[in-house]
Amino acid sequence: MEANIVLGRCYLNRQLFGMRVEKRNFDWVRTWAFRISEKSASAEGFDKVNITGSFDDVDEYPGCPYCGGRNIIVCGNCGKITCRYGDQMFFTCQWCGTQSQLQEVETLSTDAGQY
Repeated sequence: MEANIVLGRCYLNRQLFGMRVEKRNFDWVRTWAFRISEKSASAEGFDKVNITGSFDDVDEYPGCPYCGGRNIIVCGNCGKITCRYGDQMFFTCQWCGTQSQLQEVETLSTDAGQY
C-alpha cells in the first residue's frame, strides 16, 4: 500500500497538522489527521511531499485535529492545504495569505514545500 503524509494549516488558528493519505484505486484518500510541529514535520520530511490526484476522505477520517473541519482547500497561489471550516464561500490561505473565492475541482495538486 502506498501512503504519505501531507501538511495543512487550520483555518481557525493557523496551526500545522498532518494528514495521512493512501492510494486507493489510483486516487488519494485521507484516512487520518494529527497535530504536528513544524520542527517535527521537517525532521520527518513531510514538508517535501508533493501529491496529485483526488483527496477524498473515508468515514473514519476525523478532520482537522483543531477545528474538526473535514474538507480541505488547496490554495491556487502557493499550492498548500488549509482545512475548510463551515460553509464559507471565500477563504484566506493560512500559508501565504491569498484571499479567493472557492471553486470545486475534481483533481488537486499539493506542494508541501517550505514553511
